[in-house]
Amino acid sequence: MTDTTESLAAAGAGPAGADTPTIRGDLKMLAYWVSLGAAAGGLGGVLIGGIGGRLAMFFLRLTSDHSVRGLESDDGFIIGRFDFTATASLMVVTSVLGVVVGLIVVAGRPFFPKRGMPFAWALAGAITGGALLISSDGIDFTLLGPHSFAVALFIAIPAAGAGSIAWLTELYPRFWWRNRKLTGLAALAAVPAVIAFPLAIFALLVSAIWLVAIQSPPVRTLHTRRPVRAMATVLFGLIVTLGLLDLVGDVREIV
Repeated sequence: MTDTTESLAAAGAGPAGADTPTIRGDLKMLAYWVSLGAAAGGLGGVLIGGIGGRLAMFFLRLTSDHSVRGLESDDGFIIGRFDFTATASLMVVTSVLGVVVGLIVVAGRPFFPKRGMPFAWALAGAITGGALLISSDGIDFTLLGPHSFAVALFIAIPAAGAGSIAWLTELYPRFWWRNRKLTGLAALAAVPAVIAFPLAIFALLVSAIWLVAIQSPPVRTLHTRRPVRAMATVLFGLIVTLGLLDLVGDVREIV
């Protein structure tokens, strides 16, 4: 059974054995996976990126010299001070970023083997996320310390975030759209992304393009072809490798 067929069945678009796809069924499938990916990403972003990020800064404050208190961190926080508005803004930002990751995960889901993918996404998150977060000329990695502890924290956070989002995208189909209360509760994590108008418009645009594309039978079955799946794996590995080269360079300068 293909992922597309499973999606149609899970979304209530028709029986799992249906051979003739319809526009209505495709719309339901896209709505199902886009909403699921956004919800999983939003929750992972808030819990790991938002709360985890604040805890990381708190621990670094405790392990750093007292002279750093009162300085502004790379993320705009005043070190040593809890600001509710700034923390709420961080939660919104990490929720939106998590939604982006969640949508990428569900988009790539048909092209990768299901087994071990949360660990693969965690590795990708550690490397690419670490490369984006860690900078050798920022306050967070020059004045806060120990430097190795700061680096480890900001590699662990995106790793845990991406891994948990990938895990949630495998967990949520057990109840998504079947249990309305659980679905509604889980969907709350994606609300900031809906408010982020440009992201919502972009997601709708990509979904519309994909909806048109999958009306072509060759495109619809693209994920079943071994060369295409191999190319997707190679691309995944290439992105991770480029991130690793960038990350290693920054870590060497910091540590």
